[in-house]
Amino acid sequence: MNKAIAAILLGMACFGSAHAGPRAECASTGATLACLDGRLKEANQRLNGTLKAAQERLEQIQARGGRPMMGAFVDSQRKFNAYRDAQCSWQGVRAAPGENTAEYVRECQLSETLLREENLAAFARGDGQDSMISVVPSAPPPAEPALAAAPAVAQSQAVDVPSPVTIDPPPVQPVPPQAPSGNRGVEWRLTGWTVGGQPKPVLQDSAISIAFDPTGKVAGNASVNRFSGTYRFDADGRLVWPASGFASTRMAGTPALMAQERAFLESLRRTSRYRVDGPELVLESANSSVMLTFTR
Repeated sequence: MNKAIAAILLGMACFGSAHAGPRAECASTGATLACLDGRLKEANQRLNGTLKAAQERLEQIQARGGRPMMGAFVDSQRKFNAYRDAQCSWQGVRAAPGENTAEYVRECQLSETLLREENLAAFARGDGQDSMISVVPSAPPPAEPALAAAPAVAQSQAVDVPSPVTIDPPPVQPVPPQAPSGNRGVEWRLTGWTVGGQPKPVLQDSAISIAFDPTGKVAGNASVNRFSGTYRFDADGRLVWPASGFASTRMAGTPALMAQERAFLESLRRTSRYRVDGPELVLESANSSVMLTFTR
């Protein structure tokens, strides 16, 4: 089978039907998510070993006078990590009512990791041209069209080679809080607000809400104005909000409501952890000094 076609088919594994792929295979164990987590951990370990082998191969090529591409190689792994996060974080939207959305995310992460490992293993074995190395499996995400082509390094330019080049793939990423049906934009209404260990009442006749979209966007009502922005998870699984803050409409309200709106957005910006407990979503700061409780 043509290698390009085989790579495309493997890259599509995380979009396959519920009757094929790792998720279906793990379902027979009775603990689908635990099985997928175990397989993903093994795949990450194999990928780390293959990264070392690919580094050695690249060093051999450079020792024979090849172009100094170690910096681009390291950058390619960082970009793969970001690509896998973007590609898989929204896959929970495929879950049917009653299904665990995290299973679809894990299946996608596993498929992308296996494909990356296969591509690097082929390079480490010396398959194909020595100067070729696959940067991103399947198609790159639309947000980074240049992902498949790491910046070239001039032959006369010195390159600092990090040691070791092994970059741990990111841990299993959380799934953004959604309703069991996996619908996009499920709104959660603020029902509890704590700052510095003290409860902060929500003003009467005001509504504060938030909604997460699997594509990485967040929006809601801050009291008077609608706000919007983005979210992502860092390597430790913590929520990361936009550094520039949230955008919002410019409607005017009473001084009390406007003050509450500013305070809420500041509290939201300080949160970095979340948990879902039944119908409740809790966002909190690292030291739990700020806690926002929402109910859907």
